[in-house]
Formats: sequence, structure tokens, C-alpha cells
Amino acid sequence: MNRNYLKYILIGGASIFVWTGCDDYLNRESTSGVNTPDLIWQNPKAITAVLADMYDSGLKLDEFDDWYGSKKANLANQTSLSDEATASYQKESAFDKSNSTYSYGDYVFNDDMVTRYKQIRIVNNFLLNIEKTSVLSEDEKEELGAEARFIRAMQYFGLVKRYGGVPLQTVPQEYTAGNTEALYQARDTEAATYDFIINECKAIYESLPEVRSSDAKYRANRGTVLALWSRAALYAGTIAKYSKTLTLTGEAVSKGYVYIPETEAERYFDECYTASSKILDEMVPRVYSLYKSTGTESEELAQNFYNLFSKAVNGDNGEYIFQKQYNVAAGKGHMWDKLNVPFSYRGDGWGCGMSPVLEMVEEFEYIDGTEGKLKMKDSGGKAISYDSPYDIFKNKDPRLLGSVYLPGADYKGYGGGKIEWIRGVINGQDGIGTKYEASAQPDKENKVVIDGQTYNTSGKDGGSLSVGDASKTGFYQRKFLDESLTDYTDIDAKRSSTPWVVFRLAEIYLNRAEACMELNQHLDVALKDINEIRGRAGIKLLTAGNLTLDKVRHERKVELAFEKHRYWDLKRWRLAHLDVSKGGLTNFRGTALCPYYNVKSGKYTFETGVPEKRKRLFLEKNYYTVFRAEDLSTNPLMVQNPGYGN
Repeated sequence: MNRNYLKYILIGGASIFVWTGCDDYLNRESTSGVNTPDLIWQNPKAITAVLADMYDSGLKLDEFDDWYGSKKANLANQTSLSDEATASYQKESAFDKSNSTYSYGDYVFNDDMVTRYKQIRIVNNFLLNIEKTSVLSEDEKEELGAEARFIRAMQYFGLVKRYGGVPLQTVPQEYTAGNTEALYQARDTEAATYDFIINECKAIYESLPEVRSSDAKYRANRGTVLALWSRAALYAGTIAKYSKTLTLTGEAVSKGYVYIPETEAERYFDECYTASSKILDEMVPRVYSLYKSTGTESEELAQNFYNLFSKAVNGDNGEYIFQKQYNVAAGKGHMWDKLNVPFSYRGDGWGCGMSPVLEMVEEFEYIDGTEGKLKMKDSGGKAISYDSPYDIFKNKDPRLLGSVYLPGADYKGYGGGKIEWIRGVINGQDGIGTKYEASAQPDKENKVVIDGQTYNTSGKDGGSLSVGDASKTGFYQRKFLDESLTDYTDIDAKRSSTPWVVFRLAEIYLNRAEACMELNQHLDVALKDINEIRGRAGIKLLTAGNLTLDKVRHERKVELAFEKHRYWDLKRWRLAHLDVSKGGLTNFRGTALCPYYNVKSGKYTFETGVPEKRKRLFLEKNYYTVFRAEDLSTNPLMVQNPGYGN
């Protein structure tokens, strides 16, 4: 290990630490510049530093800069490839050519198996050596070992939600010259892989503290492990219950490498309920609580929800159970803000990445609990006129205002002003008259002269449905955007340090509520859990009479929007392959909200539009990721996933 290897370390998938003690130790061993393993296991600080690097290198968390194909330019991530949003850029293969179809790729969001198993082997080696060392107390060994086992469980969760069952390795493999066959290992079943994750969490959660000291607060704790247990069990339960709707066949199916028997669903839902309850009944509000600041007005509630995910609060909100922190000065920043800031604020290019779709915006109800369909026409079919584009969103769920930049909304970031997305102008009023629409990127020529007066047919943040890189739907993502950032130049500088949330309390409420509905038990608990979320948001509470599984799923969609849950939820519910009319991703394109300025009245009317984006095609085989040829050739016992051959 190079002596400077661990100078800057990301601990707990969360925070940069300068391990000066470890660095001093490593500096003492400078004759060769390398530390041998026997020296590492003789020094407690070096052991802790190895664990820290396992967090840093070993945990892939579907976070800000996790793109399908590892290319930021294609804007394909779990948000843009779900039904929450589309990508803005008009030249990317997944999102251009409106008369074409985008098929979800065989390798969409795949993980490199070699890298994953390298990290698993590192954990296994750590666990073996930590038992042998004499420089740690038994309590220290138990706690550090529990952290390592959590990291390994997270590795397997990342694999199983993509591939189904995978080979479970819990001890270091040893190679004997000429005997490679001893290293071959068949896949474990999908159920066994989920059971391993759950059982590991059950075995280790009490070995970790509930609360850590300030210098270690971003490392895994008891709540972190319980949250993984809760999520993994919920995933397994729904996969077991709903996979019967699929028609996949083949050896991987017959051997249980994919699919979980339906008879196991209840057991997994019970596990989710148990794990969630250990957090919600035993650790709230003593350890965790939903983030609430003062103020009950809609704008204040919206700001509260935005602040929960903001750099200003920086994860210190009482609600985050596990997070990944970033440190720009230490070279551990990300580029999310530069990729997503609205067009007129983007500096030297990029920006505009995620375009939330109208369908997602309308998922957010009104404060009185009525459905969120925007009011564009009156009962007689006449277009309703509004003084400002923002007025159409009056009385909407404040979480919408905290999650999405809406046309006409105040931009609270650097430069201020308002978000201006206008589809065009109408030489008339009430939506009647000649239309003149934006036909170019906002910084290009978009002007029309009417009665001697010049009007812009585009807002400074967009208006075209087909040209340029501005939003194609009228919306931008606000959740996670750092409004305190003042420099949006140079995307490769990675100037962003807003933390990524891996587990938060609201998800646990939603997990338990869903498990209750699936079990048809503890319905009073489910109602209480959902209303904790809705009450914080400031919208009408549900009653026992209108609590359904669909309501719980809906609440999950709006509360966790853009946190990269939705794509995986559609997969585990086995809805993704269905037509968009049935809640799936097939034929999904997304819809734009189109405000028009009416020059005769000085007011705005609205229509909908279809961005020039490809329709999607999600096939049943896409529920499981293909194994690469090298994964199969190096392990002849591996069986390919259904739909891909072998």
C-alpha cells in the first residue's frame, strides 16, 4: 500500500477525513514506499484506514455522477430513464429522433462484476485478518467487522437488484496452481442472495452504535443497517409477489437464479415491517425525525422540503440515516449542479440536464388532497388565463415547489430572477389567435413583431420542444441543486459538494406502509406512516377509507422523486415493461407544459406539447441485466440471465 494512498479518505460513503495518524504511520515505513499486509494489521489506525478505503472505493450508490455508460454527456441515469423526467439535450441517442424507439440496453445500469467481486474479496480478507490481529479489543473487532459486513451486504444488494442471484462469497478464495476449477462457483438463487443480505443485517445491527461521534458521524450505524434490511426485504417481497406476471423462461428461471417463489412474499414483507419498526418505533424521535423548520405557509413548506436536500443544511437534518458526503478541496466533488442548472444560469455551457415531465408534475396533488391535474381549461373548454405562468400551480403540494423549478418561479440561486420557459406568444387572448412559437435555443433568435412591438417567443430558460439543450418540458429539477453555488464554469472542476442521500427516514415510513398494505395487516400503522409524510408536506391527510396500495405507491413517487428510487420501484413491481397507459415505461415519452403569452390581454394560457423524444421500449428481459461474456468465460458454472442466450 503506497504511503500516501489513504491520505484523503471518504469514510462511510460520506465524509472526507485526513487521517493524519495513519499518514504518520505510513510515513515511517518509507524505505520501499510500500507497506506490507503484516504491518497494516499491527496498527489500529492503519486498520481503520483500510476500512475507510473500503467505504470510498467499495460502495457504488447510484449517486449524482452515476450515468448509464459512464458518460455524463448522454444524460442517461435512473431519473431520466424512469417516468419522472426526460433528458434535455437533443443530440443524445436515448432522447432524440422522435419518430424512433429507444430500447433499454442490455447493460443498462450494469455493474462491472470484476470490480464488485474485487471489493467483496477485500471485505472478506479484512474480516479474516481482523480476527487474527492482536492490536484491537474484541469490542473493536466486533464493531469494525460489522461495518465491513454492512459494506459487503451493500455490494450484494447492488448486484442482486441488477442481476438476480449471484455467487455468494464470504471467505477469501485461495488459488492453487493448476487448479482453477476450485475457484468456479455457481450462482446462488435470487432468494438466497436477498436472504444473505437480510440475515447479515440481522446479525450485525446491534454491534453498531445508534449515534456516532462527530468525527465518525457519516459511518454506518445501527439505523443504516436496519434501513438496508428494510429496503432489501421490501424489494424481495414485491419481486416474489409480482414476478408471476412475467413470461421469462430458461435455466436461470428454473434454477431460481431469477424470480423468487410467490410463497416467500409474506415472509419478506414481515421482515420489512420488523426492520422498519425497529427504526420508527425505537429510534424516532430519539435519534431520527422528519426534517421540519418553522413556517406553515405553502412557500415556507416548499423551502423546508428543498432545504432537506440542500448544501446549506448539508445532511445535518435529523432525517438522513446514511449519506455520501463530498469535499471539493480534497478532489471529491461532483458535477450535478453544472449538469442541471437552468439554461440562463449555466455559465459556459452544459446545464439543463433533467427535464421533469408534466406527468410527474401532475402527480403532486393539491393541498386539499384533490388530484394534481393542472387547470388549463374551464368546464366549457375555454382556456383559463393567468397573470403569471406560476399562478397555475397555486395550492399545489409544496413538495412540488421544493423539487421542481416551475415556469415563473423565483430562482433563489446565484443571479436571482425568475425561471422563464415560454412556448410562444399568441396574437390574441384566451388562447385564441395566431401563434408564434420558439424555434431555437433561448440564446438564439426567437423574436416576432406584432403591431410594431417586438416579442420574445422563448423565455430565457427555454421554449422549444425540439431544438437546443434547454428543458424540453418547461421544467427543471430543483431538488439537490445547490443554490448557494456561484461558479458554474468548467464542468470537469466538479465544484459541487451537496451530499447524496442513501437512506432517509421518510423512505422507512413508506417502506413500512407498503409492507403493511401488501400484508393487509397493521393498516392503522400504514395510515399513520403515510400521514406523517403528508403532514410534514402540508397536504390533506388520508383517512382509513381512502388508504390503498396505489395511494402508498403514489406517495412514494412524489416524496422520493428524483432520488433514483422510481426506476427500481417500477422494476420490482414488475410494471416497467407495460405500456405507459398501464403505468409502465413502454411507449413513454413525456409531455411538456406550454405557456403562451397572449399579447392582447397580457396574460398566459396553457397547452400541452410532445417533446421530440423517442418512445421507450422496456422488454421483460430488461428486468435482469445481462452477464458479460468475460463473466461467463471465466466461470463456466455461471448461467446467463433469461432472454440473452448463454
